[in-house]
Amino acid sequence: MQEIQIIDHTLFDSLKERALGSERKRTNFNFHNLDEVYQRFLNVLTKTTYISPHRHKSDPKPETFIILEGDIGFLIFEEDGSIREAHQLSAKGPKRGIDIQPGVWHSLVCLSDVAVCFEGKSGPYDPTIDKEFHPKYPLEGQDGIQQTLEYFSSFLK
Repeated sequence: MQEIQIIDHTLFDSLKERALGSERKRTNFNFHNLDEVYQRFLNVLTKTTYISPHRHKSDPKPETFIILEGDIGFLIFEEDGSIREAHQLSAKGPKRGIDIQPGVWHSLVCLSDVAVCFEGKSGPYDPTIDKEFHPKYPLEGQDGIQQTLEYFSSFLK
């Protein structure tokens, strides 16, 4: 880890290029080591990326998202998978971020070509218990993702 990390457009541009070239159409840039108790990172999303609705319950983690560039749709779900709230978050405002408590079902949709957001949550990161995915929606790589993205986007117009 570097002692300091400047967060500027040079970093954003390199991460956007990496996200656009990745199979998942997104990338993270961690400022933390995976075993740290406070995880902080840039999450770079492109318009075609899919994030399956999930929550952080078994290892409770509140999360904070702040949009630094672009526009994001942030969805909150009921226990049955129905969409309870849809928020448009933008680097230009008026809503620039959101903070959610542990156990809240959520997903993000990139509304601009590329979006950069800062995310903070509790650690350490353990991929075996980090997320619980909602059974109503497809997982990343499964059939039905495009239809799901269109459905989610319909709540953000």
